[in-house]
Amino acid sequence: MSSTSLFRFVLIAGLIFVIIGVVAGISLSDTLPTILQDYLAQVENKDMSRGKAIFMLLAMLVVLLLLPISTFGLWKFKSWARTLYVVITVAFIPFYPVFGPVVMNGWEAMFRDIALILEGMLLAMMFTGEVSQKFSASKTAVSS
Repeated sequence: MSSTSLFRFVLIAGLIFVIIGVVAGISLSDTLPTILQDYLAQVENKDMSRGKAIFMLLAMLVVLLLLPISTFGLWKFKSWARTLYVVITVAFIPFYPVFGPVVMNGWEAMFRDIALILEGMLLAMMFTGEVSQKFSASKTAVSS
């Protein structure tokens, strides 16, 4: 398998595992212990300030807009997509503590962990080896 094919495989596999993880989280929430289900229900019913609600809505919209754009650009080996992907990834790391405790079932955790491993592979491939040269080539072609 060529490095280009492997990169694209990892890109798509990562997306698939994220989607499977979300589906597992939603569909298997009733398998959590009762105390965790009660906690999730309490968090869900908790009033949220208008500012926090607007912020979370804007953050979700930004991700839902920019992530597909960066994914398409990565598929085409566009240098701007590599930058955008890294910026999105790094920018959202500080928000994890803001969202509070994370509760998930074992299947969701497994699929999320696999997706994170694939994301790490993707980042490594973007900046090393043959794949990184493809991004550099697209940058050179644009500036010529």
